[in-house]
Amino acid sequence: MKTKLILTAAIAALVLAGCKGTANTAPEFITDDCGVVQRFHPDEKTVYLVFTGHFSTNDNGYFENFDGIEPCLDTLAKFGIKGSFFPTGNCFREPKYENSIKRIINEGHYLSAHSSRHLLLCTEDENKTTLVSQDSLAKDFAEMEQELNRFGLTKEQYNWLIPPYENYNKETADGMRALGYKLLNPTDGIVTGMDWMAPGHPEYMSAAQQVQNIFDFEKEHNLNGTIILVHAMVYPGREDSDRVFTHLGEIIRRLQDLGYNFKCVKDIM
Repeated sequence: MKTKLILTAAIAALVLAGCKGTANTAPEFITDDCGVVQRFHPDEKTVYLVFTGHFSTNDNGYFENFDGIEPCLDTLAKFGIKGSFFPTGNCFREPKYENSIKRIINEGHYLSAHSSRHLLLCTEDENKTTLVSQDSLAKDFAEMEQELNRFGLTKEQYNWLIPPYENYNKETADGMRALGYKLLNPTDGIVTGMDWMAPGHPEYMSAAQQVQNIFDFEKEHNLNGTIILVHAMVYPGREDSDRVFTHLGEIIRRLQDLGYNFKCVKDIM
């Protein structure tokens, strides 16, 4: 999707209902054509690390899970930085992740969700045909909110979210906003979300290649305000060294060496 820079508080307020500020203080965002934020504060040398997870109940978490969460939290703690976490409701309902979710909260990271059951909102081809009704979306998000509330959070604390599968169209983006959410998505052109494909897949890209993509992107475009996705998931068919989260410390160190700071969605709120 083409992106555009939102330069005024008035436009930002229309695109992202609920953003507060004046002409002098309102943040500038880069959004795509659906009004979903792809960069925060593009004038600041700051990076936003976001982490998603899902638990696929049909295979007991074999393909999709939240099993990378503890290594991610350990690395963030080592560097003293905060991230933004968006597990699905399935992760909240899975008992083995309860302590990890509490750790996200207790260590001061941002916590929201990624839908309740990982709905595919629209087709992933260029047509982006809508696949869910607004009633179905509302039901799923109500389940998601129930899980977040169970951990003591209020909607004001989790009303930024990443759409499930990072996939949406204008109709479904508007539908999520109608339910009271502000939307962000990984910055277009950064490919760290490609780590679900194992060697042999025609679009397979190694973790080393995905990490290098970050720094190639930086040289060409800079990383100011970028949103970098790391799946906190252990996908099958990859060695541990071939998982992006294994390289999280390297990513952080190299970005710090380039003068970047790190923020989370709490800083936007």
